[in-house]
Amino acid sequence: MKLASVAAAALALAASAPAFAGTSFLVDFEHGWDYLNGDVDGYYSGGTAADGTSGANRGVAFVNVSGLSNDPAFTPPYYSGAPSMLGTAYAHTFGADDRAFMNVAAGVDSALSFFYASPQSITGAVRAYSGINGTGSLLGSFNLLANASNAYDAWTRVTFAFTGTARSFDWTGSANVVGLDNIQAIAAPVPEPSTVLLMLLGGAAVLRQATRRGKTG
Repeated sequence: MKLASVAAAALALAASAPAFAGTSFLVDFEHGWDYLNGDVDGYYSGGTAADGTSGANRGVAFVNVSGLSNDPAFTPPYYSGAPSMLGTAYAHTFGADDRAFMNVAAGVDSALSFFYASPQSITGAVRAYSGINGTGSLLGSFNLLANASNAYDAWTRVTFAFTGTARSFDWTGSANVVGLDNIQAIAAPVPEPSTVLLMLLGGAAVLRQATRRGKTG
């Protein structure tokens, strides 16, 4: 009985290693976006933006989200204070049925951080879903407070925490109002291989000691 109990404990110890979950990325929109044809589309997912350009594949695709390039010649200087100054982004809709999404096929586990600028407070500015393009289960909803003038001259970093693994984020609630920058997801911690090995070796040592006791007891 003692040997069986120790074996079960060793197996439980090995199974307790942290699971791999979600993906990590940073989308900073640092690109010279075409003002009239600036949808991000597949620029960060191995495809192209609406203007035909492509960037690093970070596994993130957009629907109805456009990039905006900063121009210091603007008066007043729009997007001043943005965390990455070359480019920002915004969700847009043109009709009542339009929706804006960020899709992450590999999934985002539990939290998404981003910078925003908004002259208005927005309820339900972003929602997390378990499926692509707002399908599946609603995992959480996040509100934004007004923090900037109409020149989008102040930016705040926030963290949207939700339950589960999200494969899409619905930005429709923030469309045509909120500026976005430096959208980031960090994967759940991954155990060091050496840590897992030590756990397994420790369990094996316990089993050997129990076996010896059983033979001499």
